[in-house]
Amino acid sequence: MYSDGAGQYQIAVPAGWENRSTPELAWFVNADATAEIFSLTVPAADVQMGLAQSMEAIVPGFAAQPVASSEVPLPNGDVWTQNVYMLEDGLILAALGRQADQQTFALIIRAPQNVLASETAVLNEVLFSHSLAGQTAFIDLLPDYVNPGAYTEQDVTVTSGEYALPGTLTMPVGEGPFPAVVIVHGSGPNDRNGTLAANRPYRDLALGLASQGIAVLRYDKRTFVYREPVAGFTIDDEVTNDAVAAVELLRGLETIDSERVFVIGHSQGAMTAPRIAEQDGNLAGIVLMAGTPFAFDQVLNTQIDYLRSMDPNADAGGLDDLVQVLNAIRDGADPVAAFGGDENQAAYWASMIDYVPGDTAQTLDVPMLVLQGERDYQVTMDDFAAWQDVLAENDLATFISYPALNHIFMALGDTSRMAVPADYSQPGFVDGTVISDIAAWVLR
Repeated sequence: MYSDGAGQYQIAVPAGWENRSTPELAWFVNADATAEIFSLTVPAADVQMGLAQSMEAIVPGFAAQPVASSEVPLPNGDVWTQNVYMLEDGLILAALGRQADQQTFALIIRAPQNVLASETAVLNEVLFSHSLAGQTAFIDLLPDYVNPGAYTEQDVTVTSGEYALPGTLTMPVGEGPFPAVVIVHGSGPNDRNGTLAANRPYRDLALGLASQGIAVLRYDKRTFVYREPVAGFTIDDEVTNDAVAAVELLRGLETIDSERVFVIGHSQGAMTAPRIAEQDGNLAGIVLMAGTPFAFDQVLNTQIDYLRSMDPNADAGGLDDLVQVLNAIRDGADPVAAFGGDENQAAYWASMIDYVPGDTAQTLDVPMLVLQGERDYQVTMDDFAAWQDVLAENDLATFISYPALNHIFMALGDTSRMAVPADYSQPGFVDGTVISDIAAWVLR
């Protein structure tokens, strides 16, 4: 942590960034020196005046006008004003300021536009760690359904073949044996908390469920720990095998009821949960949070259609090109040729589109809890309805949807409309009703 020389505030130093700070100025530089984050305090009771003075301290002679300005309220009561500036040298300054005690506390990032986009999560991490003397930063707040005295946490390692994945085991206080769950991540290189801006939905799940007497294992995803793919990498390498290894780890603990181990899958993890149950063969049940019964490429098409409905020129983050390649493979194109000779890409995506979660789920005789946020645009209520059809003959299946919640089961943004990507930049917690529903189902 960085603390200023006057003892007025502190913020987190980003992991892997060089710390060039002085007592008067926090100054962090990323590994390749393409982005800088600054934090300082100036005596100004007006936030715009304070931001202007802060910018002058960082860029002498600064006189640019903001191209965008917005308010950023945090759940701990802090309200920040954010200005975005375009500089003549092509750099962008994103400046945030908040008022306290006739002073402006400023947080600024300077980077080219393409770098700024990739470092937004780091800026958010620093922002949400900011705390004044005697106050609690948002990043240290816990939802009200968490009882810190009801559980303990310890570091563990999930060993899956030659891969070692750092994790956290959250254990209820007491002798046990306890029922337990493994949390399986959504798509992308997720850490054990499912960190998305300031939000940590898997942490919320773990602490909330442990507060109700359920042990929880969460771990860093293989693609988070090992960034370089290996030849022939498939969905089983990315998700299934590691989840099965995590289940086996839990079963080997004396404090765990080995006959009551469950998997909670979120998004891609929910899609893969039936496959995990099939390969393990002894799960007590699976929880499908925002999962689809369809092949993965169908979900991509749905997401692109929604983004285009909001803005015909919206950047789909490269999904258009991927969908075209996957469609070509479905039409009979050779996967390796379709991916321009990239055998690793071909193997991975072939495994993704060949796997249909609903088909596997129909073969299982295990309890299933299907949960869906009704404002989720990534996996929609159409997917939820499809699950009800797929599992219509399964008396062990339970279905619950939540009108105000999004893909990470939080009520972010305007809850009267469908969620949008920008909502995820707002901080929040997994809704307490979701925690209660899962706990009641596991403990039934």
